[in-house]
Amino acid sequence: MHRLNAPSLFFLTGFFVSACGGGQKPADTAGVMPADQAPAEGGEGSEDKAKEDGPKKDECTGFDVGNLEDALSKSACEVPNAKPDTVPPADLKGKLETKVGASPTSVAPGGKTDLVVSFTNKTKEPLTLSFRIDPTARFEIEVYDKKDKRIDMPAGSPPPPPKGHTPPPAAEAKVAKFTIAPNGTIRQSIPWQASRMVWAPEKVRGSAVEHGYPRKAAGPLPKGKYTVKVVTPLVGVADTDGHVTAPKVELEIGG
Repeated sequence: MHRLNAPSLFFLTGFFVSACGGGQKPADTAGVMPADQAPAEGGEGSEDKAKEDGPKKDECTGFDVGNLEDALSKSACEVPNAKPDTVPPADLKGKLETKVGASPTSVAPGGKTDLVVSFTNKTKEPLTLSFRIDPTARFEIEVYDKKDKRIDMPAGSPPPPPKGHTPPPAAEAKVAKFTIAPNGTIRQSIPWQASRMVWAPEKVRGSAVEHGYPRKAAGPLPKGKYTVKVVTPLVGVADTDGHVTAPKVELEIGG
């Protein structure tokens, strides 16, 4: 019987190891996270990715918005190269309802109340409105007595501005748009005080030119019933009687 010597045995052993893959290069696993450390499907890593890829909320569309002025201040709502006086008027009769309410509706002479202007979409489709901004949306208040005489403006012409004061240029008037969802409402609250007004030259410095000459309260309004009108920044609406762009509310002082 033939016997294998040591060198022959060594040769055969090396041959079988090579034939079975013993000399194959190990797989490259650099940069591969072990299975027990990888985030599970739907885990934290997946949520972050979903937030990046998911749809973003439209900042200029809403169903129930309580601060319209803040919404219109967002740059995303500004219309590039649009001017308020060039927005074509649209007939929104039966589509848009504009109201102004007060809380409370009866105040003491010199007392304060909050006027709330609301724009309601009466349709089942989104309704897009245009507003003047310069640089913000302004809601101006006018007060009339029972004889339809405006009584919230000081008597006489405004005094000259402080000596050496040069008023800054007026801000450029632009247009911002906001879309009201079907049957939705957007609102703006404006504080009001039942007081007479006088010119306030000491407030000229730092006041925006667009707001006109500054005024300040100077004594309570007499008791009685008044009509308070809020001139809104709404533009691009066919509104011959002003009911849409400048709604009114009846208030009683001292009742």
